[in-house]
Amino acid sequence: LSLPRARALTDALLAPATDEIAAEEITHLRSQLAGDLAALVEELPVGERLRLDTFRFDLAREHPERCSGADGPFVPSPRICRRTIGLSAMARCVRRWSPTPAVAVAEVLAAGVEDATDDGDQSSSRPPWWAGWYRGLSAGGRAMVEAEAVTWATQLWTALEWDRFAPPPIIGGGDDWWDCPGTRVLTLRGRAEVKVRSDGPPALLVVGSGLPPSDWRSALGFPALVTALARGGKSTPSRVVGMWPASGQVRILPVDSEALRDTATTVVCAVATWVDARLEAQGSRVA
Repeated sequence: LSLPRARALTDALLAPATDEIAAEEITHLRSQLAGDLAALVEELPVGERLRLDTFRFDLAREHPERCSGADGPFVPSPRICRRTIGLSAMARCVRRWSPTPAVAVAEVLAAGVEDATDDGDQSSSRPPWWAGWYRGLSAGGRAMVEAEAVTWATQLWTALEWDRFAPPPIIGGGDDWWDCPGTRVLTLRGRAEVKVRSDGPPALLVVGSGLPPSDWRSALGFPALVTALARGGKSTPSRVVGMWPASGQVRILPVDSEALRDTATTVVCAVATWVDARLEAQGSRVA
């Protein structure tokens, strides 16, 4: 991308769509994918469900040998919390409620502590999921949470020229969920950090960690595919911009029919990897 990068990234998100995907194509893709996936998950052990989110999708492609391990209990950490806290802080900055990410993160954390109660009851508003855990941390632990969130939010805040968006983009927002028809055990979950709205199809910005995966096209195509399956029509993104701040890498995926089909094929392979891994794990337990 040309420098300054924030201008180039903003241009990419605001550029008009070059390809429009017909509703009939999405309907056909949805039907074909549902049939392929339903046949696969029939093999899942009884009582097991598979929620294929970004993490599990990446794991199946990059580290399939790790899919057979059982999911451990959820344990909050500064690294796990940074996105959620950072998105809340970014929303404040974009609305001009807070002048900087550092100030916004401090305000978000203070509000979380205020809302959380020792016995888990609700106070003035429902506390975020991390609030009770954060409230019980030592001063050093809280400082680590704040530092991670400030770094994450600052990287996103400096990545774009926010005053160029009209209307303001959606920061975070609800994830897209698609329950595979014909089965109750498979759900696809897609998410993006920024959703840019316009007269035409939206554009998405996703933030990754570390380096871009080798198959970065599928990684960026996944949230677009889930949105297309769940919402269809003009809700299907025109492009997905991916940024990996830790490595300074950026990738841009134009979303067309070929990109959706290629990603759907990769999703089938990922689900097959997970099903095989769960069957292997069940066989090991029985043995």
